[in-house]
Amino acid sequence: MTRRWQIVRVELVGGRGERFDYPPGRVLILPPATTFDQRGLAIDNAFARWDLSHLRTFTLADDTRVCDEELADDLDSSPFGTIPRTMLLSAKVKASVATGEQFAYVFDLGDQWTHLCTVEGTGDPETVYGIVPNLPVPVWGWGTIPDQYGRRWADDTGDDDEAPEPRHPNPLTDPWLATTGPTPVVDMGAVCAATDGPALIDALTGVELDSALQQIGDHLLRTFAVTPSRQRGSLQSVMLSIRGRLMMRGWEGDEALAEELLAQLDGNHLPGRPVPVNLDDLDIALSEHSAEYPGGYLNIATGEVVPAFMAHGGYVDEPIDVEDDAWLYVEPVSSRTGWEDMETFAESVSDPTLRDLLTHAIAGKGAFRRFKDVLHQDADDATRTRWRLEEQDRSLGRARALLASHGIRSVARTGPTVVG
Repeated sequence: MTRRWQIVRVELVGGRGERFDYPPGRVLILPPATTFDQRGLAIDNAFARWDLSHLRTFTLADDTRVCDEELADDLDSSPFGTIPRTMLLSAKVKASVATGEQFAYVFDLGDQWTHLCTVEGTGDPETVYGIVPNLPVPVWGWGTIPDQYGRRWADDTGDDDEAPEPRHPNPLTDPWLATTGPTPVVDMGAVCAATDGPALIDALTGVELDSALQQIGDHLLRTFAVTPSRQRGSLQSVMLSIRGRLMMRGWEGDEALAEELLAQLDGNHLPGRPVPVNLDDLDIALSEHSAEYPGGYLNIATGEVVPAFMAHGGYVDEPIDVEDDAWLYVEPVSSRTGWEDMETFAESVSDPTLRDLLTHAIAGKGAFRRFKDVLHQDADDATRTRWRLEEQDRSLGRARALLASHGIRSVARTGPTVVG
């Protein structure tokens, strides 16, 4: 039976006399038996509070106040009289708020850290989080979390206008924490050569992975399928990690691959109708921009992919019958999409000189040729490798997304292109 845990969006709207125009937030998933007391503690942990010796209170949509017994007694004996709603003891009452409802949570009645909480619905923790935890956990987040007491450095009292000179050197200059330069890009040759969990972990450790998640995930699916059940332990942790990275990255096709990884882990039927489609062939059709016959055709029964001119008698003796429902036209990816890929990559380059060269290269006519010229002439091997990996990853993702949009899943995956 699917577990129906509550999913709550929590936004920190203000505190310490300040209102946040762009509230930082966290999305939590909570077990059905979560009390308000546990809910408050989970929010405090998610917002990096270390001094939890403060009162907390909830206010529901109907003005019902939820707090602990000590605060309830204080409020009832205050000069303002008793609270005109039922007082719920948070340690004894399970949190029960309907989907779509909002409520407020305040931590530290002095600093008034105020949160707007919205119940977004329910979900299965294995699907949303990957495992079944025994306590509420954050599954998403954004924004900068302010310090609980507004401190900017360890000895800050709140009265100083300027930061003091550091008493110790930056620890990153110490030999034991010194970096050896940028993180190297994943070696897909080593990944493809790895046929078990330990070898894959070695190939994926200490390297930048986000440029090649589609290719890595594709290899993981194939490796997991042929690995005996008793030897899958280390592979499972890798697949969960790559699935999480795919969901965070969010490129086209990433969600579809993340679903496949999770279904494989859970032993469920993989999403989509299995068709023996070669993703590389489909990528070629998506990249075909000939003026007369762009794109190609996919046979959704056999998985065959052919260029668009194969449907025209002027080029072949026996053109394919595209009126047959088995054939699906594959429209090529627009040149604008390819240009946006280059723009995104240029913005991600850390070297400001190279970043400027790439940004200027893609301005105006001839952008694709100039972009590749700059990479060839001015970039180092690591940057060129990262571009080739990202270009391949986006292509595979778009091919996978196209199949998913038609309810199809490739079962004849080709290995990722190895770049050096």
